[in-house]
Amino acid sequence: MRFRLKYFLVGILSVLILLIFSGVHFDIPREELEKKYATGKSQFLTLDDGSRVHYRDEGKKNKPVIILLHGFNGSLFNFETMVPFLISDFRLISIDLPGFGLTGPVPTNDYSTENSIKVITKVAKLLEVNKFSLAGNSMGGGIAWRYALKHPNKIESLILLASSGIYTEEQRKQIEKNESETPLVWKIMRSDFASFFLSFYTPKFFATQGLQSSVYDQNLATEELSNQFHQLVLLEGSRKAILSRFSSGFYREEKSEILNDIQAPTLIIHGEKDNIIPYVSSYNLAEYIPKNQLIIYPEIGHLPMYEAPERVANDIKDFFTTF
Repeated sequence: MRFRLKYFLVGILSVLILLIFSGVHFDIPREELEKKYATGKSQFLTLDDGSRVHYRDEGKKNKPVIILLHGFNGSLFNFETMVPFLISDFRLISIDLPGFGLTGPVPTNDYSTENSIKVITKVAKLLEVNKFSLAGNSMGGGIAWRYALKHPNKIESLILLASSGIYTEEQRKQIEKNESETPLVWKIMRSDFASFFLSFYTPKFFATQGLQSSVYDQNLATEELSNQFHQLVLLEGSRKAILSRFSSGFYREEKSEILNDIQAPTLIIHGEKDNIIPYVSSYNLAEYIPKNQLIIYPEIGHLPMYEAPERVANDIKDFFTTF
């Protein structure tokens, strides 16, 4: 009996060791990932603080400009399927925000919303764009509407795609209720010790499960896209940067009334099946932003521009005819 128990325990220990080591990944050199993913229209800008920003500038130079901002742990590649439906009518500038995508870590080690706002301003200036619209998904949406509050004279319109916002107590309870659907890695990041652990232990299933939680149609949670999410996180220095961004928190001591000061016409789009940010949060945005249009998509999750790119593009084009 003791002999069997001994081998059983050895077997369990072996499986645990295998699981741990299968999730340990070394950083991937920047050159390797840029060679693989910095294709097509990808370019880089070096800012005055030394930050090297990955961006794409596509579409018509003489058309209205939309700057596209991805969400947490995302990249400009999240907009790839939507861009072809808009390039005939707009100039589209997509950016990998500090800490993410092929921008990755920056010399300032500043991954706050405030620094993202500064980066957007610097990129727009270098590209000689004075006025523009901002389209942001999730975290990128929160950056977009805060940018509009800080620089109202630069913003022509806002497009908020499953955007983060300012939550009421009821909405916070709804978020807690949806906790079971939150990507596992996000839950782990809330622990200081676990965050340190994640700086080297980053199994691919974190990316897979995160993507599956983000889309309603599971056929869209492809192996190729999971690999891309996972590999970009492994860019040298990015894990530490991403964890730094997460530790700064997503909830702010802000009152919904500040949204009343947004002057720009605003299109708000949210998927009814969003497991990351409940769609009811967009009703709060619509209640306080003075000039807005709210559209809720049935059977769409947290990435509407990826899940329903043509529909989102058409709604954006229709929106631009209203102002």
